[in-house]
Amino acid sequence: MTDPAGGTPTPPPATPPPASPPPASPPASNWQQQAAPTAGGFQTAPVAAGPAPGVVYADTVTRIIAYIIDAILLTVLTYIVGLILVGLLTAVGGVLGLLIGFIIFAVIVLVGSAVYFVYTWMNMRASPGQRVLGLETVNAADGSTLTQPQAVRRWGWLYGIFALATVGQIVLTGSSLGLLSTLLSLATLGYAIYLVYTVTQSPKRQGYHDVQAGTVVVKRVA
Repeated sequence: MTDPAGGTPTPPPATPPPASPPPASPPASNWQQQAAPTAGGFQTAPVAAGPAPGVVYADTVTRIIAYIIDAILLTVLTYIVGLILVGLLTAVGGVLGLLIGFIIFAVIVLVGSAVYFVYTWMNMRASPGQRVLGLETVNAADGSTLTQPQAVRRWGWLYGIFALATVGQIVLTGSSLGLLSTLLSLATLGYAIYLVYTVTQSPKRQGYHDVQAGTVVVKRVA
């Protein structure tokens, strides 16, 4: 094609370079951390997709039932042992034996719960109550078994506070500080409600105790 004015030919329009292909996505790992929107207020947050094939985040109701089973088992074990010791020490030492018995009882409640949860999370990946319902407590980052520091932190924020409250109630029972025992019971009830609330607000169903320990509760599905 020539210029109408008789000049040099007009060059054809330049062809745009081909678009570069989109960057390749990194290969998906076996344990993905997928985000999901968090609900506001008291509305339950939608559950995120499972972190791995055949694995889903455990629902709140199932987790509560598992916790109740564990609490019943622990109460039966610690109270049977504790009351037997208190009775024996009282029979032998009278009032002093009763006082010593209550102190030992409090130690059994606190230490017994720590051993119960820390041992089972580290060696069975689940507490007995969780195993009954097919749940596992694992590392939130990669699904591995909990380390000892993780297990201890999770016990402290989940059950340790309630165990300490139980110890306080044992000490306050029968004393002139009965009002403090009542306030302590209300405080632990409020904390329990808070833990349940934080679980419902997390797409991965991570409660406050899970966040502190870097853990998540999952269930394997077919």
